[in-house]
This record gives sequence, structure tokens and C-alpha cells, in this order.
Amino acid sequence: MDKLLAEPLFYIFAVYGLSFLAMAYFITEGIIDATSIKLVSSFYMLVFFGTLHGMAELTDWARFIGRILGQPENQALLYTSQILMMLSFFFLLQFAINLFTYKSEKKGIIRSIPFFLFVIFLGVVYSMGISDISQIGLYARYGFGFAGSALTAIMLFSLSKTMASLGNNKLLRGLNISAAGFVCYAVVGGLIITPVLGLPIQLFRAACAVVIALASVSVLQVFKVE
Repeated sequence: MDKLLAEPLFYIFAVYGLSFLAMAYFITEGIIDATSIKLVSSFYMLVFFGTLHGMAELTDWARFIGRILGQPENQALLYTSQILMMLSFFFLLQFAINLFTYKSEKKGIIRSIPFFLFVIFLGVVYSMGISDISQIGLYARYGFGFAGSALTAIMLFSLSKTMASLGNNKLLRGLNISAAGFVCYAVVGGLIITPVLGLPIQLFRAACAVVIALASVSVLQVFKVE
């Protein structure tokens, strides 16, 4: 147990997962008091992302604990973490697309794009005979993780510009900080899987998660405007 508590990743994984769960909670609280119905339907996808991604990281936390304690890899936890991660990135991309089309009359066709891309992704994986769940998860991270994070950042920046006329600096600051957090997460969460400057990549991902979670408190006000 002392060896486990001495491991920085023991705490990093916990903060990482709990931060995204906190983000999902804060956004959900905002949805409850929402008056902007069109925006609410878009932000539900962000709640799903935060919940699933937080659960995925806490599952990886459990896997990490098992490894440190000398236990063999738990295949059930491995599959659970990778499936949750892939689904979370799907919902993140869906959030960006929904936010892009929340005022569009033809949003149905455009909003189906993430689903068809996910089906195509699974079809390609199957046709190539890839059975390693970790490898499949890695491809999903490079594809859906990067694209979802990058597009989410773009759409949050765009939403900030749309809301600028309201003069609510707290709201604009929250949107911009959240967007910046997703820009960083697109890089460290969607592209980089190795240590950076000798530090575990999970540390940088956890930092992004904390920033996004804290900024989401200010973003709650977006549900009270149209």
C-alpha cells in the first residue's frame, strides 16, 4: 500500500476522472435551470462525454492500482475503459456538431455525421481484423478524440463571440477558458500518448480536465440566454 500511495499516477488518475465527472455535474445543474432549449439539447452531449470519460479514467485508475499491487491485467476493466473512452469521444464530437447546428433548420442530416463516422470506423477495424482493444482505442483517440476536442474548442470560441453582445464577462471568460482547455486536450488527449518532458501525459490531461471543470461553472449561464 505504501508503494501505491507513493505513485503520482495514483492521484493523477483520480483527479483526471473526477474532474470530468464534476464538469458533467456542473453542466447538468445548468441544464436544470435552463431557459435556452436549443442550447440545452447540444450540451446534453457534453454531459454524456464528461460522465463516460470520467468513468473511463476511473476504470484506468483501478487498472493502475491493480498493476502496482502486482495483479495481472484485468481484461474486463481493460475492455470497459476502452469502450467508455471511445463512446465518450463520440459524444464529444456529437456535441461540437450539435452546437454548430443548433440554429440550423437542416440539422438532422449534419448531426448524423458522427454516427456514420463511428459506424465506418468500426467497419474498418473489423475489415482489418484488428482485435486488440487497446489498439482500437488508440485509433479512436487519434480520430474521434482529436477531432472532437478540436471542434469543441472551435465551437466554444464561436459561441463566445455570439454571446459577446450580452456583455457578460463571466460567461465569456468561462467559454473561452473551456475552449482553451479543449485546445490543449486535443493535443495531449488526442495526439500524444507518451511522457512529455519526463512527466506522464496523464498529468497534462488531468490539468486540462481541471481547467475545463472549473470553467464550466461560468458556462452554466449560457443556458439562461438564447
